Amino acid sequence: MKSIFDEKKFDMAVKEIMTKNVITVTPKTSIEVCAKLLIENRIGSVVVIDNGGKTLGIITKENIIDVIAKNKRVEDVTAEEAMSSPLITASPSLTIIKAMQTMFKEGIRHLVITNSEGKVVGICTDTDVFKVIPQLILLEQEYLKLMAESAEEGEEIDVAGYCDDCREYADKLVFSKGLYMCSNCAPEELIESNV
Repeated sequence: MKSIFDEKKFDMAVKEIMTKNVITVTPKTSIEVCAKLLIENRIGSVVVIDNGGKTLGIITKENIIDVIAKNKRVEDVTAEEAMSSPLITASPSLTIIKAMQTMFKEGIRHLVITNSEGKVVGICTDTDVFKVIPQLILLEQEYLKLMAESAEEGEEIDVAGYCDDCREYADKLVFSKGLYMCSNCAPEELIESNV
């Protein structure tokens, strides 16, 4: 079953929320310089690119901490030696929901956005996503209200979501008594009439 977030009108692309001015470094840049760039720009990562501008990896605060924890001198370690690679990238047209799912699945907080040539055009962080998720949830609630106005009592709605009664996720919801309910919570006679 579909969720309203499967419909393009309810989701934006990451290009709408990504940071476009991405700080980049070369593979030979020292971790010391990378750390200074993070502090000066108040950012959580820098992207490592080659001479042609293609992305190679990413340096995050965690990479720098890892270098320090191994008692290495930050001025002696290069970005190439410390970067996280292979880099997980995404297209600017990827939806915010899909970006969130990718970050969660891969255990990352920074998703580098690249064009078709593999060149960095932006970066989307978990913070960027968390800023817009409440707006998307409000859109979903408004959409369900509109559906409720046109739905008839006991009508099965072709939308996945959370039951208003038990708060469990269901692939199909039934509209009953002004609520969206899963098949376990909806009155039995309504479930039978939809079978």
